[in-house]
Amino acid sequence: MIEYLKVVGTGKKRLKDLSQQEAYNAEKLIIEGKATDLQIGAFWAAERIKYASVEELKGFIDAHREYMLSIKTDIKPLDIAINYDGKNRSVHVLPAAIFIAAASGAYLAGHGAENIPSKYGITYHQILEYMGARIPDNLDTVVKTLEEVGFGFVHQRLFAQKLFNLLPKRKEFGLRTYHNTMERMLNPFGTDKVITGVSHPPYIQKYTELAKYVGIEKITVFKALEGGVEPFPNHETILHLNDKEIKIYPEGINKEFILRKISPEENAKVCLDILKNKDQNHTPFAILTAAILIMAYGLTDDLDTAKQISTETLKSSKAYERFKRYIEIIDEYH
Repeated sequence: MIEYLKVVGTGKKRLKDLSQQEAYNAEKLIIEGKATDLQIGAFWAAERIKYASVEELKGFIDAHREYMLSIKTDIKPLDIAINYDGKNRSVHVLPAAIFIAAASGAYLAGHGAENIPSKYGITYHQILEYMGARIPDNLDTVVKTLEEVGFGFVHQRLFAQKLFNLLPKRKEFGLRTYHNTMERMLNPFGTDKVITGVSHPPYIQKYTELAKYVGIEKITVFKALEGGVEPFPNHETILHLNDKEIKIYPEGINKEFILRKISPEENAKVCLDILKNKDQNHTPFAILTAAILIMAYGLTDDLDTAKQISTETLKSSKAYERFKRYIEIIDEYH
């Protein structure tokens, strides 16, 4: 490990990026327990100071994909590849939007974990749990929900155990590491389409390159609310959809209901009320988010059409029926 530390950690004037192969080698030493905790902390700190290059991230991804379990299905879902460290300043409507999009004909998939540094925010799959939908505890259940309902979620501990095993060390380190970037792009469903959001515009190109590297051709990426896939409720959002630029305006959305911190229990009720057609304050934002998912999946590339599809699906109660079936399947196979 020392040889790689000498490359990335020798001071501002002399530090260099690792090659893809070197990054792969370094990450292998870490995940196989051949690097000491002191060496790991020094390596993570050095990478954080200089920022991991795309080639380094590819190497880190290679190391984990070597151990990763892939979800076996013929479906090519939209990979909702968002930040694992969640949100802490705004309301989640993504759980509701997912089932609106799924009931509209899209297939969607997600992956994640919780209590991830440095934000330690609430994730959308935690909101799903508060809504009554447990996290699937085996890959067969993930496939079943994806194929029958149109949405499958796989926890990191199920498909990337080596990466999940690093979480205690990541928590002890306390800051963001390159894992926050690369874990989004593992592509456990082996799909050809992804949607991801960023907090900083330079990461748009970085995620585009990483997505292509793992075999994804249809890429939707944009600067989004808290780095997720929900647009901004208070100003324009620019969506990069397969190299097409789409401007999205928050028409009819009251930002006061979105840009606030609420408890997970209250957030779960918001999403359930949306699906039950009992909410007015958050529903326009959920419809807009679902429309983005529908476009990213490929049902249409026209925003107005996607919003109309989302609206009609929600009013028909099909989205809520999909959500109830999702719970039934997980409970049945638990």
